[in-house]
Amino acid sequence: MLCRRSAAGGLVLLGLVLGLSSLVLGASCTGATYKSPAFDQEVTEFSPFDSIYLILDCSGLTPGEHTMHANWLHNTRGMIRSDSHTFTSEDGNKRGLYFWFKLSKKGPVASLLSNQDFHEENFGDWTVEAYLNDELVLSRPFVLTDGSQLK
Repeated sequence: MLCRRSAAGGLVLLGLVLGLSSLVLGASCTGATYKSPAFDQEVTEFSPFDSIYLILDCSGLTPGEHTMHANWLHNTRGMIRSDSHTFTSEDGNKRGLYFWFKLSKKGPVASLLSNQDFHEENFGDWTVEAYLNDELVLSRPFVLTDGSQLK
């Protein structure tokens, strides 16, 4: 009998914890990557000369302060950059946010010696992950090419 009560109590506690986490987050977010600040065409392939914009639309936010993080991850080298933005939602309405990323060029001497503007190890598959209050809400893969493969 004691075992049944403990198991039932554990299930109720688990239900309360799971219910609480969905109330705390209470939001859904969508997003896309773009290379133009006009945000008119979603893109997943970029040259190293492009600025990469991540546009996020979140709805169902609970009133209060929230923090959105964007982690820019190279699939073999790991996290290259992390950005965050703290904002306040007063009425729980929809909120739009954006982050951007641009590769740094080599210095002038290294560029001259190698005849390349960017470090080759930065080319390849990437993922940008967005976290709302430390909960993953979006993961978007993209490719950074050397520029010669883009149309």
